[in-house]
Amino acid sequence: MDKAKIQKPQRIWLFALFAIAWCSGVAFFILKTWFIVEGEFGLEKHPFQFSALQVHGFVAFLMMITYGYVMGTHVRDTWEEKPKQAFGILLVALPAFQMITAYLLYYVAKEELRETIEYLHLGVGFTLPFILMTHVLRNKKIKASQIANILVKEKLKAKENKLEVGLSTSSSTAELQEDLEQAEIK
Repeated sequence: MDKAKIQKPQRIWLFALFAIAWCSGVAFFILKTWFIVEGEFGLEKHPFQFSALQVHGFVAFLMMITYGYVMGTHVRDTWEEKPKQAFGILLVALPAFQMITAYLLYYVAKEELRETIEYLHLGVGFTLPFILMTHVLRNKKIKASQIANILVKEKLKAKENKLEVGLSTSSSTAELQEDLEQAEIK
C-alpha cells in the first residue's frame, strides 16, 4: 500500500467538502450578483443568499480541519517527490490563501478593497477543485506509466532468460529494449 495515498474514506470526505464548498460559494455569488428580489421595502437580497453563505462558512471550517490532516499526512509523506511538487505547492498555498481572504472578507470595511478580496477569493475558489482534479488524475497517469515500465522490464527479463536457456523467441532483445524506451517516454 502506498503510504502517501489518501485512503478512500478520507478522499470521499475531501471531495465532498470541495463539492459542497464550491457549490455553496458559487450559489452565494450568483444570488448576490444577479438575484435581487422585490421586497416590502424595495429591492432586497435574495432570501437564500444568507443560507448559501452559512453553508459555505460551515464547510470552510471543516475544510480547515481537513487541510491540517492532509498537511500532516499526505503532504509530509510526498514532499520529496519532485515531479509532483508543483501541484502540491499549489494545493498547499491556495487553500491557505482562501483562509486568509475569507478572514479578510469578515473584517475589511473599505468597500473597494473588500470587493477586490471577494473577487480574488471567488477566482481561486472557483479554480481550486479543478487543480485538485488535475493533481489526482496526473498522479494516476504517472502510476499507469510506471506500471507499464515494470511490465516491459519483466517481459524483457523473461525474454533474456529464454535466450540464455537457448530457446528461440519471436522478439529479439533489441525489440524489447525499444519497447522499454517507448514506455519510459510515455
